[in-house]
Amino acid sequence: MRTRLNRAAQAGKTGMTRAQRRVVTGLAGLTAATSFAAFCPPQYQETWVYPAFVAATSTLTAQITAMDVALSAQLWFQSERLISAIAIMTKQKAVAANQIADGLRNTNQNVAVGLNALATAERVKKARFEYGGDFGQGYSPCYVFQGRLGIARAESDLSGASAAALRADVQAAPGRFANPITAQKEMQMEHNQLFCTQDQASSGLCTAQGSLPGANLNVATLFKPTAGEEDLTKAKTSFINFVAGLPDGEVPQGGGSSQVAATYQLAKIQKDAVRSSALASLTQIRLETTSGGHGEHGDGDLPLSMQYATEVKRYAGNTPEYKRWSSVMAAQNDRGVMVELLKIKALDLTLQERQYRQYERMEAQLASAVAANLKSGQARKAQASGEAAARQNAANKVGL
Repeated sequence: MRTRLNRAAQAGKTGMTRAQRRVVTGLAGLTAATSFAAFCPPQYQETWVYPAFVAATSTLTAQITAMDVALSAQLWFQSERLISAIAIMTKQKAVAANQIADGLRNTNQNVAVGLNALATAERVKKARFEYGGDFGQGYSPCYVFQGRLGIARAESDLSGASAAALRADVQAAPGRFANPITAQKEMQMEHNQLFCTQDQASSGLCTAQGSLPGANLNVATLFKPTAGEEDLTKAKTSFINFVAGLPDGEVPQGGGSSQVAATYQLAKIQKDAVRSSALASLTQIRLETTSGGHGEHGDGDLPLSMQYATEVKRYAGNTPEYKRWSSVMAAQNDRGVMVELLKIKALDLTLQERQYRQYERMEAQLASAVAANLKSGQARKAQASGEAAARQNAANKVGL
């Protein structure tokens, strides 16, 4: 409006008359008075308006407070119910989860126990079938295995013990020199203490009869099973010493480089070569019939000969072991019979191998005997040729 008045005033300045200007001025004043009245309204009476306003405000505040209290109580009640419901639902879910977990765990445990029981039963059946004597392993597999293992260990130990025992126990061993007089005294002392017979005691050769009279003079002593430190074991060694004879005497010091010593050494080598196979065989028999351990695995339970005898008697018949074996074999299946046949075949091959070794020793002894006969024959021929030459020389001298 003021803008319009200003525009009118400007227009009046430019072309209005005085009357027009007055009218415009009055309108402008009226407009200004109206605007001032709008900005400054008349004041009301506070004496009766303010108390009504305070009362209305108090009433409104009380209603709002009451409504707030009621709403808060309602919200608290509903929130408590909601929290309780959530807690109950959570607990129910936890209980349900625990029950499900317990059920799954029990189920898995039952499944595991069942699977373990099935696996155990399978292993037991497999073990009984593969290792039991009732379903396919022949007669007492563990017992037979221990016996065969003992034989294998004894054979391994004896393979290197024969030569050492020959050098240690036989006084006239090949390559060994000793005082024959001292050796003879030791042999006689042992014989008089343990092996003197009644006839020898009566004739004054010894003081009294020994505990094993004549045991060291009988070849059957070698084949009797004995323990390592028994008197019968000493009788075996004494028998071998009596068969071997006295040792060859030592060469005196200072005479080793002479021609006589060289000839003596050569003669001993030839004699030892002839006798070595026989002495080795006798020593091998003594070791095989004597327990007490001869090497790394020797435990001294049974001699090797008795171990072989036990294995053979199981299949030979007319023994308690054979009766037990035959009763077990009557209930064997095809596999058990096959396994037992393989065991018998293995024992048969082992006995054949031992027999071949015995044949080798017999062949060596026969070769030694042939060599001894050839040597004695050559000696007799040389002696006969010498005697014939001596007679011829004597005849020639007589003829002259």
